[in-house]
Amino acid sequence: MRTTRLNLAILIMTVSLSSAWAASVMSAEAVKYENSCKQAGGYFQYGTVNAPPNSDYRDVVNFKRGKPLKGIPLSHTHIEITSGLDGQVYDVAIDNVFASDYNPRRRDIPASYRQAITAGSTLYFCGGNPGKEPYSTKGEHHAKQGFDWVHTNCESPGSKFADGWIYTDTGVNLTNSHTYCYLWK
Repeated sequence: MRTTRLNLAILIMTVSLSSAWAASVMSAEAVKYENSCKQAGGYFQYGTVNAPPNSDYRDVVNFKRGKPLKGIPLSHTHIEITSGLDGQVYDVAIDNVFASDYNPRRRDIPASYRQAITAGSTLYFCGGNPGKEPYSTKGEHHAKQGFDWVHTNCESPGSKFADGWIYTDTGVNLTNSHTYCYLWK
């Protein structure tokens, strides 16, 4: 019995140290994006995109309807990532309206997201609502926390939201469209 408890204690300590070590060793790319996000006043996170069965979703990318703003539907693409900062699984809600190929008449994930957000790829996020991120999730098995990549990338002076973005591991900004910025003015 003592050996089992000792082994369990060693295992817990090893996992804790491994998580702490992993969080402290960020790539130069991640450090670059983290610094950029801090300068913008946003919430930074990065991680590897999960796929079923290691996700609460049926697919890697998942469409969720949203409420309209000035007649434009604000839908989201939901994914789950395993964080490169703390090893936790996060649910991520990505605004579709900032995709360069967003079409408000379509009730689907923008093709640019579907092509670039793939299982095992790394994404870098700067969320524009840092006071409310991360938030607790309910009813999910894998992700216990979540965050919105949201509000906005419109560079609006005086806005309560920081400018956000999502970069792929190949340096592509997935959320650089300003077409619908008029919605927040």
